[in-house]
Amino acid sequence: MNMSTHSAANQADANLNQMSSDSSFEGSYVCEFNSSSRKWECQQFYKTQILQTIIDQHDNQDGRQTIDQLKEFGITVYLAEHDTVNIALLKQVISHVTVNRNDRSREPHENQRCILYRDKSGQLYNLTVDNGSGGLASTWKNLLLSFSGLQAMVAMSVLTRAFACMNPESKVKPGYFLGLVLGLVLFEEMSQSFLNVALLVQGVPSVAAYSLSSGSDSDWPRKLAVFALALAAAQEAGSAAQKICTLLGIALSMALLAANLGSRAWLYMRWKPIGNMFGALTPFYAYCAAILTGLVFPFMGFRQIQSGGAPAIQTIMINCAIVAILFVLSDLNVVQGFIFMGQACDQTTTNIVLGSWLAMAAVSSIFAARKIEKPETVENVEGEIDMILDEDQTSPVGYKVPNFPDYCIDPVRFREDGLSCFSTNVQTFLGIVICLGLGAFVGSAALVDYFKFE
Repeated sequence: MNMSTHSAANQADANLNQMSSDSSFEGSYVCEFNSSSRKWECQQFYKTQILQTIIDQHDNQDGRQTIDQLKEFGITVYLAEHDTVNIALLKQVISHVTVNRNDRSREPHENQRCILYRDKSGQLYNLTVDNGSGGLASTWKNLLLSFSGLQAMVAMSVLTRAFACMNPESKVKPGYFLGLVLGLVLFEEMSQSFLNVALLVQGVPSVAAYSLSSGSDSDWPRKLAVFALALAAAQEAGSAAQKICTLLGIALSMALLAANLGSRAWLYMRWKPIGNMFGALTPFYAYCAAILTGLVFPFMGFRQIQSGGAPAIQTIMINCAIVAILFVLSDLNVVQGFIFMGQACDQTTTNIVLGSWLAMAAVSSIFAARKIEKPETVENVEGEIDMILDEDQTSPVGYKVPNFPDYCIDPVRFREDGLSCFSTNVQTFLGIVICLGLGAFVGSAALVDYFKFE
């Protein structure tokens, strides 16, 4: 080696040593000396390149070496062969991931998993679900971003004033105004509570997994709350039915707001999901746990709480003051006129209960915020973990390998419902008979009316 080459190599070594001493994540780099440029070329995320090299090898026709390499990287691989894919298999995978591989109290790289589909030739694909869950996932992410914890808490606090009017002498107004506010103005705060609880509290790995396991993608809780308020508007003014429907709609709305706050608090406090601890009743218990968390730690459901420490405590104090001021202002007759008819109800007990709850909720949230660690920078997290999987809500396990193409399946193709004890022809005959019978039953109502007026 001549003098100039030796000097260049020494300089490159010095630069590399300096880089290594400045970073605590040097293990995530692979560096090679380029003899042409006389420089060290360091590559981050080298695991993806190693995996691609193994995929391209000729002796990897069945994908076994690829799977072994993924396992060596600490990734749990669920393999579905071409002749074994069905809804039962996907639900088993979802259940296993929910219980064993979706612990939010651990670091993200400790929960890495993927589900692969292997065709007859041994080619590997990412198994994804093509049932519209991608659109629902996009809506859910937008709701996570636009959700306002302050608006949710103010709405919960002000709505409690309606319960002071449960006595027979008091009258609540029809649900026109409340239905408009809760259904449109507070749309983000009221929406997708079932989905939030499933993903953030129960630990369901993805939106696609929720769609497969729940069998419904509609936001029924919010629709029921708004429908109850709309039904109240259709009742006789001042009647008991109107009061019951209005209070029922308000109670459902408060439960939705608390569940959405609690599920986000569960996420930001990095609590371990409950998994399938209670079997078929797990969604119910998870929803109850979310409501309870939203009542005990409501301020932990604010997105700004992720800053942790002093900034998080400052957020709690400021928002607690805003909620308290707005709640006091809602005691004015002008504000209560939107909810009550005639003379306002006695709010003494409501003020005492709500004030006590607000103070205790703020104190509990402050103690919880002290344990929130400030998130690391993106550069540090990526350099340390060297993740090779991409998050994907259309995957039943929530992640996929970027090196592989997608193999999309439509769950409708794998439905196995029906009367298995009868042939298709027999079921067709029974279906025709039942439909004709139902048509005749509906038509008979006209005959009843005809004979009634004869």
